[in-house]
Amino acid sequence: MKPNLASLLDYYYESMYPSLKVLEEKRLHTILTLKKAAAILLAIAALLFLFLTQNTLLKPLHAFLIVGIGGLVIFMFIYHHESAGYGSLFKDQVIEKIIHFLDPSLIYDKTNSINEHEYQQSELFLESYDRFSGNDLIRGTIEGVEVHFCDLHVEKKVRTKNGKEEWTDIFQGLFFVADFNKAFHSKVVVLPDIAERSLGVLGSWIQGMNLQRGELMKLDHMEFEKFFVVYGSDPIDSRYILSHALMEKIVQFRKKIDKSLYLSFVDSKLFLALNYNKPLFEPILSRSLLEFDYIKDYFELLVMILGIVTEFKLNEKLWSKR
Repeated sequence: MKPNLASLLDYYYESMYPSLKVLEEKRLHTILTLKKAAAILLAIAALLFLFLTQNTLLKPLHAFLIVGIGGLVIFMFIYHHESAGYGSLFKDQVIEKIIHFLDPSLIYDKTNSINEHEYQQSELFLESYDRFSGNDLIRGTIEGVEVHFCDLHVEKKVRTKNGKEEWTDIFQGLFFVADFNKAFHSKVVVLPDIAERSLGVLGSWIQGMNLQRGELMKLDHMEFEKFFVVYGSDPIDSRYILSHALMEKIVQFRKKIDKSLYLSFVDSKLFLALNYNKPLFEPILSRSLLEFDYIKDYFELLVMILGIVTEFKLNEKLWSKR
């Protein structure tokens, strides 16, 4: 039987609830520890502020900034230390169990991710980067199709006008790789059409000047063209890969998820990236594990991801591999 919310509810109470009650105590203990740490740090900060303003030449504003920033740094260190242990247990007791419920054959590795070679191979993001990190790698076979995906975060270091260095995101979200059911040697990259929607004809001209991407393709699907811009190394192969039926499925998927969607077809593989701007499988410390709706949110996210195979009919061998 295909997993659904009704069967998840039964699984939640029969297989998950006993261990979640124990983990819930850990969550409450973590919150209590953080509240105590915050109270102690506030008391120390107040005393230190009074000392600095009364016994030094520091102005109150400067003393406040020194005390405030110092206290915040210490609290964030404590927060990271305390929440890390809870987060690891959460993934063991919640994420891994939901994955096993959906498909026992799937392999989950909470500390691993796709490798940098695959990220670069996809050609979805061409910017140079300085930090590449990911976790929650899930891999296996869905409907006869080899897939693997993870929560990925790619960043670069930039210098601000003030000369300070900051980290800025290139991509954060879901990165998904699957075997495609057509063999090809060219590449097709499908990106969100931001320029043309914002700048009209000028945006279209700018897109055509993107020489790094290859040839700008114009396809015979008006709604697809509104959402995406397509670059291909071979016009014939591009149309062979992006059939009208597949473009329609991509449009419907984009409407359903309502997020920026990136796709590429390289070396007979489909690469897909979805922007989330937040970790996908990390726990929310403020939410109780004994609320079924909380567990349901992760279930629905994983159902959506695993459903990519059937959404795009990757499991149907409709074309011979040439």
